[in-house]
Amino acid sequence: MQLSKTDILLLEQVAKGNKSIKSLALALNVKERRIYVIVNNLTEKGFIKRINGTLEGKEALHIKLFLEVLTTYPNLAPAISESGIPILTALLKVSTIEEISQETGFKKTTIYTKLGEARKRSIVRKTQTSYRLNDKIWAKLIDFLMELNKYESRTDVRIPASSTIYYKKNNEIIFASKEETDAEKTAFSAYEKYGIKLLTVKNYYYLPKKSLTKEEVLRHSLYIVEKDKDIRNLIFIALFYAKFKNEFKIKHEILMNISAVLAKGTVKGYPSYQEIKDRAEVYGIEV
Repeated sequence: MQLSKTDILLLEQVAKGNKSIKSLALALNVKERRIYVIVNNLTEKGFIKRINGTLEGKEALHIKLFLEVLTTYPNLAPAISESGIPILTALLKVSTIEEISQETGFKKTTIYTKLGEARKRSIVRKTQTSYRLNDKIWAKLIDFLMELNKYESRTDVRIPASSTIYYKKNNEIIFASKEETDAEKTAFSAYEKYGIKLLTVKNYYYLPKKSLTKEEVLRHSLYIVEKDKDIRNLIFIALFYAKFKNEFKIKHEILMNISAVLAKGTVKGYPSYQEIKDRAEVYGIEV
């Protein structure tokens, strides 16, 4: 979630009870038509709603916590605007600059700038090469970040509400849905392109929409199995991996275990060699 400084200042005013377009324009010293633009943006992002001409925060817990933070701690906008919230969310676990960059996709210069603003307010502490959130002073902010992280891990405005999210990072998302969706089919739903047609009760998708490589399709399959270790899914991965294993350079514990099974070994929680072999024969795959 990213918000501009103006977004945050407007939400701060709403949290303080300043809820009409006219009064917000006066408080922020901008024209009313500009307030309408900001309000529409925040409405689309799910932060506020309009009731009888006044603005109210949405009922979602992370929104309530955020508005409470804004009324409790003044002048937060420089630290949490734009890339600030994603960077602070990455610090829910102690992280280095490199780890924050990998998690968020932001450049190190951007991260240093935001962490500088956060450190001015004692939101963040540095220990050697790592950074951590200051839970002694900023407990309410951390509560918001934790709840936001939970919310964003299970929802996304780009996908059907009934979808299951398996992976989400930066603008990438891998999800499953029973509904036909304008997204790129991936994981088990993409195996048909490579001669392995599977019958699944739901489709697996990737956004943003683009052409995917075999290695990306396999990696997306692994993300799914990390959260749903269904034996059938492990067999599907084993088939795809066995057919194209000389083309893959992915190192992953699941693939190591599948390789052990394909070598006629036994791994607890994994299908047997015979189970994989029986399904492989259907598709003409040698194991």
